[in-house]
Parts: sequence; C-alpha cells; structure tokens
Amino acid sequence: MAREYLRPAPAPSAITVAMAKAAERRAKGLPVYNFASGNVGMLPLNLDLFACLKLAVREGLEEGLSLLASAVAEGVKEALVEKPIGLAYSPVGGTSDVKALVLRYFKEVHGLSLKEDALDHVIATAGGQMALAASLRALRPGTKLLMRRWEYEPASAIARNSGLVEVRLPLEEDLSLDLSALEGRVPRGSVFYVSMPNNPTGFTSPEELRRICELMAEHGGGVIWDAPYIFTILKLARGKATFDQGFLDRVLDAFRAVGREHHEVMCILSSLSKTCLIAGLRFGMACACPEWVSNMQAILARECLSSPTPSFIVAKAVLNAFLAKPITHVWTCRVLAERLTVLMEEVGDHLILPGNGTFGALYVLLRTPEDGARFAAKLLEEHGVVVVPGEGFYGGPVSAVRLSLVATPWTEGDEEWLSAVKALRKALGGGS
Repeated sequence: MAREYLRPAPAPSAITVAMAKAAERRAKGLPVYNFASGNVGMLPLNLDLFACLKLAVREGLEEGLSLLASAVAEGVKEALVEKPIGLAYSPVGGTSDVKALVLRYFKEVHGLSLKEDALDHVIATAGGQMALAASLRALRPGTKLLMRRWEYEPASAIARNSGLVEVRLPLEEDLSLDLSALEGRVPRGSVFYVSMPNNPTGFTSPEELRRICELMAEHGGGVIWDAPYIFTILKLARGKATFDQGFLDRVLDAFRAVGREHHEVMCILSSLSKTCLIAGLRFGMACACPEWVSNMQAILARECLSSPTPSFIVAKAVLNAFLAKPITHVWTCRVLAERLTVLMEEVGDHLILPGNGTFGALYVLLRTPEDGARFAAKLLEEHGVVVVPGEGFYGGPVSAVRLSLVATPWTEGDEEWLSAVKALRKALGGGS
C-alpha cells in the first residue's frame, strides 16, 4: 500500500542502534561486552544501593486503586531495588517486552488483527503527547491535515510547525461532523487527525470514525486516531451523567470493529495516563504500519537517545496488570460522572455537551458571555478560577473555555470539587 503522505524514514542513529542491540542481547541472557554509549547509569547496576526500601499497599482501597498501587510498587521495586536499572538508558521506543505488551494492548483493546510478533507495528513513547508529535512529524510537509472544528489544541500547533496544511471541518449542532463537508472533497493523499472520544467536547461516535476511515482509504489517505479516552465514556440522560459498564462495553466493541476493518490506514495513539491514573509517569503508545512506526522511531531517537527508564518499567507493570484485569478506569469513571453531574446541575445552561447521549474524555466546554480568552483572564484575576480558553481547540476566536474534570484532587465527599464549581457558578453570575 502506497503511503505518499509519509516522509521517507531517515536512517536511525548509529548510537541508538548499538544501544538497542546491547539491550536485546542482555534481555535474552546472552553475553554482552558493551562499548556502545555513555550509559553511565550502568556502572552501579550490580550494587545494592538501598539497605531497606519497603512499599505496602493500604488496605481497604477500592479494587481498581489497589490493583494500580500494587503494580506501581512492583514497578518501583524492579526499577530501583533489586538492581538499579532505572538509572540507566533504555531503548527509545521500548524494549521487546514493553513492545510486546503494547502490541497486546492494541490487539485486545482495539481489536487489531496483527501477528503476535508484529513488534515493528508498535512503539512506546514518553507520554501520549510524544506519540502524537512523532506521528504528525512523520508526515510529508505540505500534506493536508483534516480535522474537526473542535479538536485537541497541540495537534494543530504541531501540524503547522511541521509544515502541514490544516483544514478544519464544520460540525453539526450536536457536535457531530458535517460529513457533507467531507464526502466528495477529500484531497488525495491527505491525513485526517481525530481525537475520539473528542478532547475538548467529549463527543464519541464509532460510526463517525468508521466513515472517516472509509473516506480516507478511498482517497489514498491515512487517519491518526488519538484514542486515550476510550475507557472514560459516560452516558448522558435526564440531566445527569452516569457510568454504565455495559454501555461502555458496547461502545468499545463498536470501536474494535472499526479497528479490525481499518487499522491498515490508521496510526492509533494511546496512553496509560487516563486509564490508569499515571499521567506523571509519561508512557504513551502508538500502532501503525511499519513505515510509519519506523519514521516515528527515527524522529524520537535523534532527540531523546533513551526512553525514561523508571517510567517504562513501572508502566510495564501497570499495563500488564490492566490487561490481566481491566478495572482501574472504573473508579475514575464514577468520579467523572459525579463531577459532570454536579456541573450540569449548577451551570448546565452554560455547558456545550454532545447531543448523542455519549460523553468521553476528561473535559467539558463552557459557553462564555464574551471571548473565551478574555473571560478566562477575568475568571483568574477576579475569582481565582483557572480554565483554558477555547480558541486553540476551535481554531480561532470563540466564546468558550475548556474545563478539566480531574485537575482537582479527590477526597471523600469531593468537597474541593464542590467548592470549585460554586466559585465558577458565582463567576458566571449565579450567586454564591
């Protein structure tokens, strides 16, 4: 399959190739006499640095949180306690065992029909944002990048900086894509970037994603599907948000069907940040054709030389635990549903919500009485309320801001969140 929208992959760095070969031999238990790099973190590898380091998971935690805590403890132990391998470089893109878990994630979660040894189809990155940047930078300058009117702000900035031509497409009132603006007008060899579920609107539709893939395939194009939020999907009905595992499973099945049918034209991006509550550990993932992945690998290796070793070791333990028992998102989804319901009750008239009854992502849009950037500045100066202007997400000036549902820590009763919503309501003129 010709992919004219991809840049030719540059030759990989000789240093990173040598480092990867050394890591592969070491992982297989073969002798290694390594003169490849300035990997000074290897020097204390066989020394015991800690006399005592104990981690015990608190009893009584919700099951998903207990599973997460146990996995983090296992990863920390592997990275720093038994041998301090977390102090050393590790291969950009992940070791073979990390990539094997990433491949398993895309096969099981996204339903991709890939062989068990198809490690050249996947890459692990220092966060989903790094996967996003590399996927876009792998495209040829001048390629037209199509995207919905409301879309993730950094994708637009990275695209423009990489010489891509951004084309925003209009939405219907319910936040769905105006497909009539796309059908019959797809530029040959273009690429469609879509976050689905959408950041910042929360709009979620496997059917829309399928139609995008069909149209791009028909015109020799590709799709970048940014998909970190597929486990944080809620149902909207009767003025409230609810988490329903059966509903989520049905939506996931529909997304898997799209992945099975169209993965050959897709670069799928994800991360553990949203699903497993480990945003600070920086672990992203991507799955695409080998040409796309090779390009991304070469781009990252020129700049990073190494993956963040402790993060990858801990994330490997977390990902393994999640694949064995995928429940870490359940607690998060319940909190999201409760917080969004509070917002709907307190400032519902100001919210911009999807019209199809399905909500994903960790953010919601709020209409503002004036330009969003000016209103955001006033909120901060006069009320101490911090929001993000909608302009970058919309692709131009707009009277809206983005609210995060997760920036406030959770405690029993969620009193800090309730206080934040009351401050927002007061700022909007709704009283104390």
